[in-house]
This record gives sequence, structure tokens and C-alpha cells, in this order.
Amino acid sequence: MNIFICEDDAAQREYIKKCVEQLIDEKKLNMQCVLSTGDPRKILEYVSKQKEAGLFFLDIDLNCDMNGIELADEIRKYQPRCFVVFITSHAEMSYMTYSYKVEAMDFITKDQLSELKNRLCQCLINCEYLHNQVIDMTEKNFYVKINDYVKAVPYKDILYFEASDKCRKMILHGINIEMEFVGQLKELLLKLDDRFFRCHKSFIVNKDNIECVISEKRLLLLRGGATCPVSVRMGKALLK
Repeated sequence: MNIFICEDDAAQREYIKKCVEQLIDEKKLNMQCVLSTGDPRKILEYVSKQKEAGLFFLDIDLNCDMNGIELADEIRKYQPRCFVVFITSHAEMSYMTYSYKVEAMDFITKDQLSELKNRLCQCLINCEYLHNQVIDMTEKNFYVKINDYVKAVPYKDILYFEASDKCRKMILHGINIEMEFVGQLKELLLKLDDRFFRCHKSFIVNKDNIECVISEKRLLLLRGGATCPVSVRMGKALLK
């Protein structure tokens, strides 16, 4: 999860960032601080291009034409599921978070700076837990029947499907997994979601796991170093 800090006081901004990075390291959290700034426009510019839900630590009074609550309201237009924490010296402005309906995860006043690290720690841990819960609920699996058992493979771990040399059989190539099962690519494509693309008459690739298109070799370089062929016609469609 990406973390953003917007605080106009440079010293306080650096202190918050330092605390957050120390806590991420100490607690082994799957997070990173990607942007720390006093300019709310830079935050909006970033989130307009990156729609995955992040965690935002925002000051309310930013000494510009947009305050932190208005910033949170704009952020939610891009990231409805994001997490917002206000850190401010203006405790009396907390009521505004309700009128703007920004659903703050926490509200930390700057006269509590001695407790800041503990409060930040609680926010980070709670946020990671809630974020993982959302991922668990929304993650899709591909189910493969092999003999008398069914194997579930998360879509995110599938690199590509390949038509087998054996009649009416396919091979699933994934992260640390390879499985052969009964089926045909044409029928399979109808069951998959739009992250999968038929890049060749014998291959269906997971677009989310493509790292590079090597046009001259008609190859797709995939996550983990795997490769998958792509036809000239489907390569053009894939690039579009």
C-alpha cells in the first residue's frame, strides 16, 4: 500500500515521514511512503494516475487555496476506498470531516505529538489489516479439476494458459505452479475476466503480469522472467 503525507510545515512533515518509515520497517508492513509534500496539488496529480487505495496523512491547514479536508474529498473521487488520517493543530475543525463525509480513519491533534508515533503505529496496523481484508474478499480464483480434487489458483498468480499438444487439454503456467487440465482456449476465454487476452492462437496471457513487450522477437516478458509468444496481429491489438 502506498502512503502519502501532506503537511505544509517542513520539519513536522519530515518527522511524520521518519516515524512512518521506522514503523514500516519495525513491523514488517507491506507499505511504502511514496510522496511527502506540502502541496496538495502534487497529491492529486499522483492519485489521478494511480487508483489503488492508499493511506493519506493530511494536515488540515495547508496555507493554500485548498485545506486538508477539501483535499481528502477530492482524493476520494479517485480512491473511494482509501484511508485518511488527519494530523492537525485545529481540533475544532474535526466537525468539518463529517460535513464533507470524508470518513477519517483517525484524527490526531498536534498537541499529542508525544503520542504521535503510537497513534501512527495503530493507524498503519489497522490499515494493513483492513486493506488485506478487502483484497481477500475481492481476489478471484481460477479453479482447476484434476482427477478427484479441485485446485484454486489466484488470478494474480497466473502468467498464461497454453494449448497442450494433447487433444482438448491446456496448461496453466503460473508463479511456482504448472498444471495440465481438460479444456479449450476458446471456451476458457469466455470464463475469464478482462485481465486475460488471447495473444496467440495457442496462448492466453494475464495482462497484469506483462512487464515488457519485445516486438522484434514477438515475445512478452512476464513477471518472474517467464516469456510468452505473441502473434503480429494480436501484438498490435495488445499494445492498443
